[in-house]
Amino acid sequence: MAVSLLAAAPAAANPDRLATAAAAQRATLAQSTEAEKAKTAAILGIVAGPELLILTDRNFTAAMYYAADDLDKQKPLEPEHQKVKDAAIAALGESDDACTTFIKTGMAAANVQDQAIVAERRARQEEERTAKAKAAALLGIPADNTALAKSVYEFIVYLDLNADNHKDTAVKEAARAALRGTAEAQWTFLTVGIFDEHSKDVDRLIREDAAKTEAEKAAELAREAKANAAWHALGIRGDTALVNLSDQDFVIEIWSRAPRDTEVHGAAEAAVRSRNPADWKAFIDHGAKDAHLRDIDNALRKRDEEYVRQITEIRTRAAKSRVHPALVTAADTALAGSPIDRERFLREGQSQHLTQSLRTLTWLNGDMYLTDSGGGRVTLTHWQQGNHPEVVWKIEPGLSDPTCFSIQSVTHPNNYIRWNSDTSRPSSDHLTVSPTDGTPEFKTAATWCLDPTRPVFKSKAAPNHSLHVDGSRDDYIDIDTPLPPTPFDVALSDWPELRDKLGKPVGDPVLDANHLGYRPYEKGRLYRTRSGSGVYESYGISAVYNGPILDKLLAMGGPNAIPGIMTSQTTTKDGQGQELEFLYALGGEDTLYILWSPASGAHEVHGGIGVTWSQTGGLTGPLGYPTTDETGFGSGTGYYNRFTGGSVYWMPNIGGLTVTGDFHTRHKALGYETGLLGHPLENERQATLAGAGVPSVQRQRFSTGALYRTQANGVLAVHGEIYKKYAELGYESGILGLPTSEVLTTSDGVGEYVNFSNGTAIYWHPATGAHAIYGNIRARWNALGAEKSYLGYPTTDELPLPKGRRNVFQNGRIDWSNESGSTIDYKTVTMTPGSVELKNANGGRCIQVAGVGQDALRDSAGTELWDCVAGAKQVWKLIPLGDNKYNLKNQNSGKCLDLAPNYNNGTSITQYTCHNGVNQQWEFTTAANGTLALRSVYSAKVVEALGNGTANATPVGQWADLGNPNQRWTSIQINTTP
Repeated sequence: MAVSLLAAAPAAANPDRLATAAAAQRATLAQSTEAEKAKTAAILGIVAGPELLILTDRNFTAAMYYAADDLDKQKPLEPEHQKVKDAAIAALGESDDACTTFIKTGMAAANVQDQAIVAERRARQEEERTAKAKAAALLGIPADNTALAKSVYEFIVYLDLNADNHKDTAVKEAARAALRGTAEAQWTFLTVGIFDEHSKDVDRLIREDAAKTEAEKAAELAREAKANAAWHALGIRGDTALVNLSDQDFVIEIWSRAPRDTEVHGAAEAAVRSRNPADWKAFIDHGAKDAHLRDIDNALRKRDEEYVRQITEIRTRAAKSRVHPALVTAADTALAGSPIDRERFLREGQSQHLTQSLRTLTWLNGDMYLTDSGGGRVTLTHWQQGNHPEVVWKIEPGLSDPTCFSIQSVTHPNNYIRWNSDTSRPSSDHLTVSPTDGTPEFKTAATWCLDPTRPVFKSKAAPNHSLHVDGSRDDYIDIDTPLPPTPFDVALSDWPELRDKLGKPVGDPVLDANHLGYRPYEKGRLYRTRSGSGVYESYGISAVYNGPILDKLLAMGGPNAIPGIMTSQTTTKDGQGQELEFLYALGGEDTLYILWSPASGAHEVHGGIGVTWSQTGGLTGPLGYPTTDETGFGSGTGYYNRFTGGSVYWMPNIGGLTVTGDFHTRHKALGYETGLLGHPLENERQATLAGAGVPSVQRQRFSTGALYRTQANGVLAVHGEIYKKYAELGYESGILGLPTSEVLTTSDGVGEYVNFSNGTAIYWHPATGAHAIYGNIRARWNALGAEKSYLGYPTTDELPLPKGRRNVFQNGRIDWSNESGSTIDYKTVTMTPGSVELKNANGGRCIQVAGVGQDALRDSAGTELWDCVAGAKQVWKLIPLGDNKYNLKNQNSGKCLDLAPNYNNGTSITQYTCHNGVNQQWEFTTAANGTLALRSVYSAKVVEALGNGTANATPVGQWADLGNPNQRWTSIQINTTP
């Protein structure tokens, strides 16, 4: 109801504040009509009397601001006239013409915006209340106004406590999960999740109902699914007719009822257009819910866009005011945060960040703060530890001019800093903290206008005077956050020698919340740091000078990032550099070093690497200055620092290791820890030969290689697959000995090899891997041309034979006999399937089974040479066994060529019932002049005419391969029948 200002104070506005405006300068030329003013005042429920109507447009605009502000003070958390107040201040700050425009159209337009904001706020509140009521009704839980007034979090707790422990188990479980989640998760549970979980509970109860048939259960489950879909789509439950519709009719009904331009309507229409029953069921089972969630997301996104717009406006006003930095920071945080952060800021945050501290300087001290020290005086105090509300002030729109400011004490509400013009009082008392008396004179005296270009507050009552506290250096007032920064000024008088080193201060102290920090000087900084805790807690002052050491310290995050006892920067022992130390650094017992020299730059060393470096002599040891910071490698558990004289590595379960001198030069050339050698596994040490250390030979093993230093060859590296094989064979104390070459490339440019001291070598090829070769076999291979020979690369290490050794190559073998001391190279031959005669290259006779009649059919019958007649006893069927191995089956006896289990020369070759054992397996291998050797897989020896005989009945046996003609055979193909 509108009231007249003439008769009584309006219900909506404070008459004293309106009277203040009325007492201001009267209008000399009305720019708006009384009718326009009356219409504008009516917006706020005010019936304008003569006191308002005769005001100038500027003063009337100010009166409208105060009237709107009085109304909003009744609802500080839900102001309803913010846009009107903003528009009024904007007009007052612009011009008289802007005030006229405000009266004629501006206030009405701003009021429309306010009404929209209030309507949206109430709609949100009603939405939340309705959601709570529906959720409670769903579970049959009573919800009175007290319950509905709870926050969303508290209401979910209320539901959880009152839900049935049997019927609502899914709901209770989901409620507790939501309570552990974010505010968004709690709102989603209240508006969507609770209905899905209730549906699960209903489904479970239906299935548990033993009185129903499976068909009845299925029908009831289907109805429940439709009920849940109806809730998501239309927000209704309990529509019996709807849930009893067929799937298709249900979808059509949802489509017809759902509001257009919603995700629910779109999803329903897609299902309606389908003739596939599966699509209808999918819409019922989850499509409606998914669409509902999308509608919620869309609504929340639009709401958040409005939040962003409103917060941006608030931030802009706060920044423009120059007196609300805390509000600017809070707005920035909300804008950078989540939608919930922005909603909370608009709901309560914008009214919680209107306090500041006021900072000025004195002639003798650093930063000082305006303080309500009691007794009605404004004083200056140093920073003090802890929360001190007496240095906090609320800066609000001016009591007599909303474009200016009034400064209210936080410790004494409704007490303001005011100008006291009583000349009988000393100048120090011209600035007081006084309670408001509501008079126009007080409001004017308590209003301060901020200079547009300087941080100076001018008195509204005495424009020639500024807000200047007795003792201040000048009238500059800096606005700080409510908890003022902690200034710190180190007493250089304690250390006169530091004055020349540091020079004059060039800035105020910079401190963190723990009162730790620094003050900058012309040539460096003094830091105040803290170490230890409890009774061992101590504070220290340390000097760091401008330059690389300070730059590195800052790059590491400053002293607070390096817990420990910080020392002062000093010259290094060698006089060539600078160092800064942190004792007991990073919570341990070790020292962290920051070191610099002109050649190395500034780098840090700490932890196990620092201990290892220090143990080697530090700067005066072999390592010298660091050239890198500690750097991780591999999986991140290992670390290293480079130094001018080497590297130090630290790894779990290994500790600190050094690489120095020519070993370091070689390690660097090979790519350090990411190169061919990897990281070290030991420090440089004496190599071990024949079980003893050899001082003249040094080695250092790495994760994928090793370095050796000998007087003859200098530093040599072994790495990669060759190194793995070297390790497998016992390193330098094994059969190979010491390396005598680097890893060399073979003639084909593909393979690699390393020569070792015992006439040995390891060869590697991508197709064969790494294998060792040595002794007589290597000599034979080298004589043939090594990898360029027909044999190619070795595919095995040297293997044992019953009476010798063997290396297998890509295209053949070399065998060495310990009986004859000879070597033989050959390839295995793939034979043509079928039956053959085997004709001796020496006498020209063929192998046959010895004996006549039944004697030639028995097991263990011997073999002999005989004229080649292709008789049944001379014909042998080749039975392939794979890998060029064969059984030889006699055509006459059906038995197989056999070698008794004996490795000795001269052992007879016999026949025996075929069993495919290794002593019945034979290989045909190459020999001179196109002949073949018949080689036993069992003994690795060859078949020969014993005694070098050539006559009929010459017995046939085995002998070490000497390459003699009586050991060579020609295969005569009898047939090719497999």
